Amino acid sequence: MEKILKSINITIIIMLILSVSGCGRADRSASETEFMLDTACTITVSGSSSAAEIAAGALGTAKSIADTIDYFNPDSYTAQFNALPAHQPLELSEDAFNVISRALEIADASGGAFDITIAPVKNLWDFKSDDPRIPDPDELNDALRSVGYEKLILNRDGRTLEKTEDGVEIDLGGCGKGYCCQAALDYIAENDPDCSAILDFGGNVAVYGKNPRTGGEFTVGIQDPKSETGVYSKTVSARSGQSVVTSGTYQRRFIKDGVNYHHILDPKTGMPASNGNDSATIICDDGLLADCLSTACMVLPADDAQALAQSYGAELIFE
Repeated sequence: MEKILKSINITIIIMLILSVSGCGRADRSASETEFMLDTACTITVSGSSSAAEIAAGALGTAKSIADTIDYFNPDSYTAQFNALPAHQPLELSEDAFNVISRALEIADASGGAFDITIAPVKNLWDFKSDDPRIPDPDELNDALRSVGYEKLILNRDGRTLEKTEDGVEIDLGGCGKGYCCQAALDYIAENDPDCSAILDFGGNVAVYGKNPRTGGEFTVGIQDPKSETGVYSKTVSARSGQSVVTSGTYQRRFIKDGVNYHHILDPKTGMPASNGNDSATIICDDGLLADCLSTACMVLPADDAQALAQSYGAELIFE
């Protein structure tokens, strides 16, 4: 697990580690880590006689949801939907429905800057390859024909999803972590409301309760996009229940001929988004919303991104 943790580019670095000294809580803190949705996810619970159980339960809740929406899990709702032909509805679980419903809402609000049907284009980019290549224009154009959130029909009464054209596929990687992190936070709030917790799901961080060191808000550092992992450019305050989510051009990427090709793709062009910023951080009370918005804001022009974030009462920080 240590090697996995070191290999993941953690976008947001938690500045404050839950203190176990001088607080009388040394035997009341616990951390649990699980690998899900291509990310090492850690939950630290403090100030609870059941810290280990709460951390494990919260992480288990997140993992159970992640398995049902993971693009690479052949048994997930995502994989089942992608295998279906046009006009054949798939009945969704409540969690899958909630994720897709919010994703489609943000897709519409952002004019398609956030679009879960980007999957056919994403499949052309292999950012993990030892010898990555840039898809040729013909490949991109063919894939882009299957992209467009308008090609999805979500039936809210029957909780089903269908596609209007063959070849349309979805990928919930741009919003799944946010939903799972929020579900874990909700589990903690319901099962141990008096504890404190930090949930670090890679670029998604959520906090619960009071900072055990100060009795107030938590301090979260935002990764400096131009520095190595762990070097932060600024800090922000986060109160109980808030999520701080960053999307950046320095996470999954490769450099070719001096150009940075990163994994945040523009659904209109199929190429890495370029709005002049290296990262977008969203702070708000909803982990799923923050995840969707952070991606959309990396695709939209800066002024439009600020307007979108403000329309949802979220704070946007560009780096």
